Amino acid sequence: MDGKEEFLKEFGDFYGYRNAPKSIDEIRSTEFKRLEDTVYLDHAGATLYSELQMEAIFKDLTTTVYGNPHSQSDSSSATSDIVREARRQVLDYCNASQKDYKCIFTSGATAALKLIGENFPWSCKSTFMYTMENHNSVLGLREYALNQGAAAFAVDINEAVDQDGASRSSLTSFKVLQHPVQIRNEAKILEGELTGDAYNLFAFPSECNFSGMRFSLDLVNNVKQNAEKILEGSPYSKGHWMVLIDAAKGFATQPPDLSLYPADFVVISFYKLFGYPTGLGALIIRNGK
Repeated sequence: MDGKEEFLKEFGDFYGYRNAPKSIDEIRSTEFKRLEDTVYLDHAGATLYSELQMEAIFKDLTTTVYGNPHSQSDSSSATSDIVREARRQVLDYCNASQKDYKCIFTSGATAALKLIGENFPWSCKSTFMYTMENHNSVLGLREYALNQGAAAFAVDINEAVDQDGASRSSLTSFKVLQHPVQIRNEAKILEGELTGDAYNLFAFPSECNFSGMRFSLDLVNNVKQNAEKILEGSPYSKGHWMVLIDAAKGFATQPPDLSLYPADFVVISFYKLFGYPTGLGALIIRNGK
């Protein structure tokens, strides 16, 4: 018995995708023929594009005339139509209505995060809270916050359970360990107490790029509705909380259902989803109330 047979004997029930039209081996032999005997283990950093995907892209680009979407012609209409349809598909994938959300295409996930950092209504009464497990690009938001006098701190998230081992209700199911608070300009903070009119931001990944750890999307509703309780009355818990999900890694296997977990921002990398094209991401943003 060779290594693969031994593997399938022990883990065959978990190998591949249940109810998929093709098995893993069929997908590899038809869509990734170039791999041959290569074992590729970097899908977290850069997934592989498939041959069928590239054939479909090449066929579309060589049979359709796409023009400048800002002009008025058949070719510009073709571009506008396909961009509009792409936005709709992205929102549908997250079960997000076009009434509640917008999809903004960017040059990548980092560019989407930069948009948030530059346009978020930071103030000296704001708080930026983020999980320890975050991509460097998300941590870059800390600079925007600190430069505007906001406080910033990392947290460890642990699921809280009752003594009988059962998880608590959805709004009290997390234990948050707060790390030291960073403040760049304490003078601004001391001018007035932290109040409920500030806008705060909490950022977490749906799946950690480094460890593969998946966070419960219940965090969205917990923080938005119950920040003061889970932060145990910390003065930095006051204000209006908005939530950012970094879905660059987790979007392929765990797209957030925004009808259940109404995050204010979701960041996506299509490069991590499809492998091609590079330099394409999106920011899903919740419409203001």
